[in-house]
Amino acid sequence: MPKNIEAFVETLKTEGVDAGKKAAKKIEAEAQSQADQIIAQAKTKADQMIAQAETEANKIKSRMDSSLELATRDALLALKEKLSQLLAALLAREVGTALSDEDTLANVLREVIPAYAKADAQASVSADIVVPETLKGKLIESTLKDLVKALKNQGIQAEVKASLAHAGFEYKIEGTTVEVSADSVTALLADMIDPELRHILDSAIANQA
Repeated sequence: MPKNIEAFVETLKTEGVDAGKKAAKKIEAEAQSQADQIIAQAKTKADQMIAQAETEANKIKSRMDSSLELATRDALLALKEKLSQLLAALLAREVGTALSDEDTLANVLREVIPAYAKADAQASVSADIVVPETLKGKLIESTLKDLVKALKNQGIQAEVKASLAHAGFEYKIEGTTVEVSADSVTALLADMIDPELRHILDSAIANQA
């Protein structure tokens, strides 16, 4: 029998009912105090566990947020590279098609060659106009004849050569070559368009960061 209960029974025997009631109250108070202590300890332990769980959850969330930010940034960088490649491919296709068209090529010849010839006309020089070997159209032939005549009037002896393996043309004068091809025009257009595309994607990446 527990000590307090033994004391309670002994008190009942020796001191009567009133003393027993006092002893019972004392036992009850001690039990309540112990219960309060147990509850307080349990609450403290529960609070600690909750705090630890919240800390761990915040760490996990932080790691997930960082991983998501990195994944988003990497995705945007990959998208930026892919869009640049697609843009270059699209431009190359369209420019190649345009330069293969005789009307378009004739217009470009009439615009580009006189502009360069004007700068070279200060001294008598010779020049070569190199066009695709497959180009046989009357419009191109007529355009080239007009250009050769115009260059001669400026003191430039020009010769037309049909030896180019790709669409477009080359204007060679005094060791300098002006190339108008799908690659050169595409690179020029891509440099003009791509910075704006890069700016948009860089802004998106910066906002994610």
